[in-house]
Amino acid sequence: MLKAILHGKAGRIEHQNDESVSWSSLFKTREDLLTSTVFERFGYLSESLQDYLLIQFFNNYHGVTPDSFGEFEGITYWPRFNHEHEAGSNQVEPDLIIHFDQCNIIVEVKPPAGSDQYFGQWKKEVESLLQSDNDHEKPLYFLAIGRIGQADAKCWARKLLQEFDELKGLAALEWKDVSTYIMELTHIVNPTLDPFITKKDKRILLDILEGLSLYGLQVSPFKWAQFNDYLLPKLTLDHRLLQSNVINSANIVTASKSMSELLVNTFQPLDLQLIQPYLKNNVKDSE
Repeated sequence: MLKAILHGKAGRIEHQNDESVSWSSLFKTREDLLTSTVFERFGYLSESLQDYLLIQFFNNYHGVTPDSFGEFEGITYWPRFNHEHEAGSNQVEPDLIIHFDQCNIIVEVKPPAGSDQYFGQWKKEVESLLQSDNDHEKPLYFLAIGRIGQADAKCWARKLLQEFDELKGLAALEWKDVSTYIMELTHIVNPTLDPFITKKDKRILLDILEGLSLYGLQVSPFKWAQFNDYLLPKLTLDHRLLQSNVINSANIVTASKSMSELLVNTFQPLDLQLIQPYLKNNVKDSE
């Protein structure tokens, strides 16, 4: 389904009073679609990579986090818990719970263009899980992704950690941070990460990035601003500038190619990853 949406083959869907909208437009406003797009694929990653990503997601944490979350057991999507409180009871539905043999992680997702995270929702989700019989004897962690500032996260975490002994750690980050962590893995900006990323892992991560691109997030390590400092000759189809110098061991031959000859040639697409080391070297030289 994701590929069909990305390539404009998913068609349109009736939405809100029979209004017809494209699937890509619908994706941008539906946190459930973002949740499933990312975390369904997270479940297929190798356990070492799952662990690595979660440690990155918990980079700005409050409380404590383990060196490893343990062996991956599965994900429960949109579980419903009965929340008992002074005014009565109601149903609470976290976005998902990631189950490990050593802990559980509640994940609350807000899309980049959606509503903000709020403290009351976090508290109800933690409290309702602990009130349930759903594996609550394990240490519990909370991860909020999207629409949350670090100042609020710090304040709310302090309150929740004081109230619930079972809650060990809490972290919050934006989706742009998630895409950055994944880009580092897919483009191997850090060579030390290369050995434990399989080809299958990389394909899954690229799928996640494609899904995130629907939300206007940066999914490539390259920015046009990187090219602003370089004075490159203007691209032109002036016949005189399309002359090429063919060099062989004997001599240098200047050959003029006509436009018709150029059109029958197949040129390889430009790979920006080949340019990246050049840009980095030039930046170092200029410093």
